[in-house]
Amino acid sequence: MHTREKLLQAAAEVFDAEGFSRSSLTAVCARADVSKGALYCHFRSKEALGVAVIEEQSLLWHRLRDEQLAIESSPMQALIAMSFEFVSRLETDLTVRVSAKLLREAVFFDVAAAAQVIGWVAVVRELLSLAREQGELRPEVNVRHAAEQIVAELLGLQFVAQALSGGADLRTRLARVWKASSGCLVTAAVYEKLRFE
Repeated sequence: MHTREKLLQAAAEVFDAEGFSRSSLTAVCARADVSKGALYCHFRSKEALGVAVIEEQSLLWHRLRDEQLAIESSPMQALIAMSFEFVSRLETDLTVRVSAKLLREAVFFDVAAAAQVIGWVAVVRELLSLAREQGELRPEVNVRHAAEQIVAELLGLQFVAQALSGGADLRTRLARVWKASSGCLVTAAVYEKLRFE
């Protein structure tokens, strides 16, 4: 494993265990077994290291989209399945979980959140456009507005679930939101076939 990769992995572990504000570069270097000089060759500050952890996940939604489109014939079902797979990654993938945590930190929200949200909206918009092409969407649905609304709902769900249950019921909340909102997006025939799990 290259030094940069070791530092990113170590940073994710330290940030997860101690929280970003309480973490030190000394702890990250010790976990990665590299010198501070080696760290500064790659990252000029703790904040730059945090941004790099976030950016490691910037293509995750694109990968999830491709995975689900390879499985699902319905773009709308692929979108729903993608959101549940993202929740699974939050539960099982340290870097995904830490990246989501870091985005809620004020220091990163201003510098990294806009790019992340724009990327997520683009992926959702693409899936909704495919759904429109296949006749899945109701005619009155505005794809751009719907994509922004879905991303807002998914981000809000993470925040609410984290605040109220430590994230333990995120999957249940996600199913509830999809059941309520997708009926406004897709035709009745498509809605009857959707799986919310």
